[in-house]
Amino acid sequence: MKKSGTIAALLGMCVVLTVILLLFLPVFHITDYTVTGNELVSSDTIIAAARDNNENIFAYSKRRTEQALKKNNYIEDVKVIKHFPRGIEINVTERKIRGYVEFTGSYLYLSDNGLVVDVQNTINHPAPIIMGLKFDTFTVGEPLKTDNPEAFDAMIELSALFNKYQLMNDVLKVDISNPSDIRFYCGSIQVIYGENDGSTGRILTLIEILKNLDTTIPGTLDLTLKNPTFTYTS
Repeated sequence: MKKSGTIAALLGMCVVLTVILLLFLPVFHITDYTVTGNELVSSDTIIAAARDNNENIFAYSKRRTEQALKKNNYIEDVKVIKHFPRGIEINVTERKIRGYVEFTGSYLYLSDNGLVVDVQNTINHPAPIIMGLKFDTFTVGEPLKTDNPEAFDAMIELSALFNKYQLMNDVLKVDISNPSDIRFYCGSIQVIYGENDGSTGRILTLIEILKNLDTTIPGTLDLTLKNPTFTYTS
């Protein structure tokens, strides 16, 4: 019994020494951080939030890093991968800016689902300005709560269409104050879109017309007609 107890003690000491070596050997000190999937948040910002004071790859907490990065409203999801002996890969999924809403001289940055991602004095990413939403207050990091939910829902659906058909650079403003009479503004052209019924027909027609239309010349394009008509502003 005494011999087996001594062996167990020696094994325990070996385990402890092994753990100590793994935690303090320089070869396991993290030196390489790699960030993928980011466009809106800089790699330096992500790495700064992901660094661990311990900097040992065995002690490094992936969960802590994921929780820390998700506090950034631009980041929707995070996956952290350890690459032994010294590398950390951080793959982020960002929220995309799909529209802006003017509010007391600033712009609310809205994501796909209407989340208020940020508030800035300038517009930094291609996306239309949304006009017609009625609200008094907002909270960054939460969906915008409006007094006209129909208009809000129309904005969400249209932003998805604009993104799908790569119209973020073409549509500068969207007026959804009347959900049954929605209007776009492409350069100097007003586009009468009408009610959003979820179909893509009018969007596809708009894309084809814009290919041959000079948007610097003021006019009105009516997509609600059976045969869409463009009228120059006199």
